[in-house]
Amino acid sequence: MTAQELIADALIPGTHSVLVLGSFERRVTVYSQQVRALNLVDAIIQRGLARPTGQVAIIGGGVAGITAAVALSKVIPNAKAIDLFEAQPNVLSLQRNSQRYLHPHFYDWPSAGSENEGAGLPIMNWTAGPAGQIAEVLKAQFEEATRNSILNLLSGRRVRQIKPSSLAGARVIVEGDTSIGRIYDVVILAIGFGLEAHIAMETLSYWTPSPLAGAINTNVANPLLFISGNGDGGLVDFIMAAFDALEHQAICEFLMSLNLGPALDELRAIEDEAWAEDANMDILAEYRARLTPLIPHAVWSEVRDRLRAHVAIYVHTNEPFLLRRTTALHNRLAVYLILHVDAAEGRNAITVKTGVGFVDGVVPTAGPVALVGEAGFTPFRRFLRLGTDTAPNLGPFEDILGTYPVDHALPLSGQRPASPVLTASALARFQELAQTPPVAALAAVPQPPPAQNQNGLIEICISHAPGGQVRWSGNCLPGDAQRPWTELMALSLHCAIGPFDAGDLVKALARLAAHTLHCIIYADDTNSWSGALKAVSSGRELPGPDLDVNFTILEKPVITAHAHEVTVSTHELASIIHARLDLATFDQLSAALHDCLGPGGGEMGWPIEGELRAKLLQRWFEWQPILMGNPVTLRRFLSLLATERDPMHLHNQTIVNLGPKTIRPFLLKAAIFALTFAVCSGHSLTPATVHPGNVVTQSITAHACGVGWIDGKDLGSKGVSARAWTTGLVLLSQLKAAFQLLQPEGRFDSFGGSTVRIGTVSPAEQPLLIGADEEFLEALEGGELATQSYFESVFRWRAETTKVNLE
Repeated sequence: MTAQELIADALIPGTHSVLVLGSFERRVTVYSQQVRALNLVDAIIQRGLARPTGQVAIIGGGVAGITAAVALSKVIPNAKAIDLFEAQPNVLSLQRNSQRYLHPHFYDWPSAGSENEGAGLPIMNWTAGPAGQIAEVLKAQFEEATRNSILNLLSGRRVRQIKPSSLAGARVIVEGDTSIGRIYDVVILAIGFGLEAHIAMETLSYWTPSPLAGAINTNVANPLLFISGNGDGGLVDFIMAAFDALEHQAICEFLMSLNLGPALDELRAIEDEAWAEDANMDILAEYRARLTPLIPHAVWSEVRDRLRAHVAIYVHTNEPFLLRRTTALHNRLAVYLILHVDAAEGRNAITVKTGVGFVDGVVPTAGPVALVGEAGFTPFRRFLRLGTDTAPNLGPFEDILGTYPVDHALPLSGQRPASPVLTASALARFQELAQTPPVAALAAVPQPPPAQNQNGLIEICISHAPGGQVRWSGNCLPGDAQRPWTELMALSLHCAIGPFDAGDLVKALARLAAHTLHCIIYADDTNSWSGALKAVSSGRELPGPDLDVNFTILEKPVITAHAHEVTVSTHELASIIHARLDLATFDQLSAALHDCLGPGGGEMGWPIEGELRAKLLQRWFEWQPILMGNPVTLRRFLSLLATERDPMHLHNQTIVNLGPKTIRPFLLKAAIFALTFAVCSGHSLTPATVHPGNVVTQSITAHACGVGWIDGKDLGSKGVSARAWTTGLVLLSQLKAAFQLLQPEGRFDSFGGSTVRIGTVSPAEQPLLIGADEEFLEALEGGELATQSYFESVFRWRAETTKVNLE
């Protein structure tokens, strides 16, 4: 859509600049609302609705509202006011602490790219996970914008009226405010959809942690669970009721991992037919007739093994068919699979009732359920998913919304709706703005994968610029520095300045080049650059001896005109590059952890019991917002995984050791060791924000370290115990020695019975060193209790040894 079309679509008739954002759309995922917000803000700027020094109001602190607010703070940094009004105490209140799983492309499955867990947005980006975790990631980015721009959150302020001007702009009047209200150039209504109807009594909000994620604890034999509604909310509740105590995320990941074989093509064909013009298909009947013969036997077995026993489920809708085409295909597929297995296995635990309403239209929020023509019954629990209660959200704006065409977002007949995409203008605008945000905000704003270069080559030139600065030019911006890693592209790096003038940039370029699969560096002074790059990537700077870190350096950089050009100081450019590479390293480490700890448990050399793997992965999900929300914390965590050194200030440290080449051999096991200690030791470690160490509790500072050597020598008990570690606990994932062998040796001038000399450190104050010996690995294979027992034996040995030495 063009900017003009976007504005025309959002503009409330009769006003000049009051716009509706996403409140009447049919595709209302978090990702879809964010894309709409970015497209609308770009269109507002293109059409000149918001003056560079004007005032803009956003009503609503949901996902759409805060995304639009952050986008506006970037495109009009000199605005007089950008105010976001939110009736609740804070933004994203619905999703707070929610375990509902969000995936940016879930509704587009099985289209190409639908399994990509990253949203790929240039700002306000996120990856699939629990809604509460994603809310924290987005909230952190929003709060960063409020600290560093004119953006202002007016929480606890309920807007009671908008009065459009006959000339331009609109007045915003707040409930309880005796003032006449402020006039804004543009007002964006991002008021959402309201809470679900009928969530009083037994039925909780969709976003509330679901009791279905756990066991159904009752003395009632075969308790009855009643679900009414066949939208996605109702289908998800039914699936969670049917599966045995699984969190929503585990269910979604299971569904997305199913190998449907030839049934997938038939599923696509049914979907096309369901969206054909004038189609009125019984989708469930089509699935039963056409998919059942094609579904692989293994799929039925996997579904059967996950079903909940000893419960009865009654699922109801007043619509003629249980499955409607507007719901997520994954959810519909899961319902069909569950119903088929229930019938085929003779369980008959599920009752489906369609085309029947409640007696007298009375929704049974409590007490017996009375359906027309059916005997009444009282369920053990009920889940009423009957749409949203829009009145509280829309009520204050009824006077101006009366002319708004609320059905404008209905999908075209004969066409399956897809998630909206960023317009070319919005993508270009926000990608450019996202390249050089403050370094402190970089970790919270991961870059989307840019469009693939036609020749598969990233070309970058570094040259002199006035004022002692340097000029970066190339076919990507500094904020895209991770592309040679993430897209496996070749890198051509032209250095028209010497390493002495490059300063901090030498380490950043060395790190970028060292982990790129194919890189050629062109330089005026090849000898100087060769020496400088080797100095910062020498063996002692790397975590082990078997890394292939070589640089091909040729003469004479070629200075050519490029699409992108940035002039900046060497220090700032190095910071931007390192921050982007940190994020790329973090993303790939996260992927490796998910591969090893997620369903299936990929090989990594440590056999870990299944339930313990799941708990370690869940703990990693809890750590992710902490690491993504603070670039210093992220740098500290990653750096110390790859080095035994722990300087007070990390900016003085060479970090060429952080990248794709070190993740699997060094960083992965160190991270798993830290997660294992956090889950099984009784000490709940979290990533450390300050020196010393990279993980910490209130009582312990710890260094999870994955190095394979120290000072160029293979790890050994003597060298490790003699080192001056900075933390009270050291977890060495590459060392196979038992913890009893990793304690400092006594002084050569000490003998039995000698008086303790001045300067001798008490055993209680010496660091506790733990290696990944055979006993530890056997404990991992045994599971959580075995690993707990292992750590208890370590603590018991330490206490006994300390007591003997003190005596």
